[in-house]
Formats: sequence, C-alpha cells, structure tokens
Amino acid sequence: MKIKFSFIDLFSGIGGFHSGLTAIKGKCVMACDTDRFANESYKHNYQIEPRGDIRTITSNSIPDFDLLCAGFPCQSFSNIGPNGGLSDSRGALIFQVIRILKDRQPKSFILENVKGLVNHNSGKTLSHIIDKIEKAGYTVYHRILEAKDFDLPQIRKRLFIVGIHKKYDAVFKFPKPLQPGLTLNDVFRGKAERQYAFTIRIGGRRSGINNRFNWDCYIVDGKPRYITLEECLRLQGFPANFFLAGNADQKFKQVGNSIPTTIVREIGMQLVKTNIFNSNSNIQ
Repeated sequence: MKIKFSFIDLFSGIGGFHSGLTAIKGKCVMACDTDRFANESYKHNYQIEPRGDIRTITSNSIPDFDLLCAGFPCQSFSNIGPNGGLSDSRGALIFQVIRILKDRQPKSFILENVKGLVNHNSGKTLSHIIDKIEKAGYTVYHRILEAKDFDLPQIRKRLFIVGIHKKYDAVFKFPKPLQPGLTLNDVFRGKAERQYAFTIRIGGRRSGINNRFNWDCYIVDGKPRYITLEECLRLQGFPANFFLAGNADQKFKQVGNSIPTTIVREIGMQLVKTNIFNSNSNIQ
C-alpha cells in the first residue's frame, strides 16, 4: 500500500484518529497518551507504543510528519464537567499542541473536542485558541459534526478544528454527510426502539432504562437490555474484535473517550483532496 501522508496522534486514546487515517493510507509515526490501559490497547492493535505526557515530549524529538492530530482533553469545556476552561490543567494542554505546531510547522492538523468549546466563555475560549493557531501559521476551519451523519447511528456531536499551513494555496471543505448505512438494528441485531444510540460516555453505566443518566440500556425486541462493549466499539467505527486492555469499566471508558473513526476518515479524505500532501511528504 502506498502511503499518502504521515501523522502523529496526540492524546491518542485507543486510536480513533489512527483507525480513520490509516484507512485512507496515512501512516502514524508517533502517538502519546498518559492513560495506561489506552496505551496498552493502542500498542496491541497498532504495534506502536505511545509515548507518555505530551509536556515531556520536546518538539525536536518527534519524527517528521505531515499531519498533527489531537483529541485534546475535553472535561474542562464539557457541559457536564467542571468547566474550568483554559485555566484547568487539562484544558491548558491545547497549548502543548500549539507549541508543536509552531515549532514543527506541519502541513495540516485535525483537532477534536466537545461541542461545548464553541460557546465556552461566550466563545472567547475558542477564539483565543484559533488566534494562537493562526499566529503559528495556519488557516483555520471549524465545524460541529455528528456521528449519525457519518454512518454511525450514535448521537454524538463533536467540534472538529482543521488547519492548513498558510504557505499552501489550498482551501479546506468539511465533508458532507454520508448516505445512511449502518443502523442501530444492525448493531443490536434486533429491533431497537430508538433510531440512534445515546452518546457513549463514562458516567451512568448500567443506571437503568428510566434513569436520566442512562446511556447504555435500550429496548430491543420489546425488552430492556444493556449494550455490549462490542456494540459500543461498532458505534464508534471500530471492529467488534478490537482489543481493549483492563477491566470492564476501563474498557468502556476507553471507548467512551474515543472519536468516531468515520468522521476522521472523511475529514482526512478532504485534506487529501487539497493536494497538500503530494509534494515533499514527510513519509519515512
């Protein structure tokens, strides 16, 4: 397979970016995360051992790459989190991403976070982030995309921020929704009462069909039942036999923290169409 571009996978989790981009002939040259179990899962599935804390990784120690990917921590921007924003140590990690963009000047980047970032602090937080990235040399685009529009029957809206280096005469266009394919009936192999699954998340697991925190109990074939780990993987675009390390809670956490792989794939395809990867690609 001829590789089209190289990428790094920051805050890599179980590899939502990795899965989506290798599907379109991207090559991962480095990953990093601090979650022990996610790193074990990543290594098992992709044969790459993620490095640790991004704050300890110097820019010049990173292999050459074309595309930076980062699903940077979202808890400080989430509607259900503490909402500390950039003052929260997790939210401030975006500045580590900007550091690498500024130092290494890759051709492009894809960032992902919760939709709440758009309106956090009346929009000032996102504007500040975009301003810093633009000053690093990039034209920036952002849009909220939903998993159910990209062949994954899950209600999961996420903010995607995409940038192309200003030295390229290229314009990025976000992908259009795909024709419906996979259904919730397909995932459950039965008749589901709902058309789309709840957002997969960490809290509220096995809270019951009538609990307001419920996300994993469904009426299927007229009876309530809990979603399986394999079904959660399918709702994120991973194969059902994807290896996950740790106990059940740790496995569900890893899947809940991941990114819909089909959205990543489609954004990657749009970047490929700009032809920025065609000349002097940093493929090793």
